[in-house]
Amino acid sequence: MQAPTQKMRQNCTLAKYFAAERSNDFENVYHLFVMQNTLKILKSVEKEERNATIESLIMEARMRLEHPMHYHFSVARELGFEVEKTEKELEIVCQKIHICK
Repeated sequence: MQAPTQKMRQNCTLAKYFAAERSNDFENVYHLFVMQNTLKILKSVEKEERNATIESLIMEARMRLEHPMHYHFSVARELGFEVEKTEKELEIVCQKIHICK
């Protein structure tokens, strides 16, 4: 499936969510969700929630691109490791503060 041309994008309902510098995000969302599904998703939420919805679709498309096999699980695992690392650093800082008291 081919992505829309620049002229089509200018007339697109999604144009206000994807500035020119976000063309990669548009391409990723377009290829993952297809235009019609993306529009259905947007129409299913309140207007106030549409920006957040688009950001969610962008994040989903990026995750799928970066981690094609187990995208959610890979990201969750990486974040879990990051939390563990940060907790250990915090524990060390707390120990040092306790020593300095």
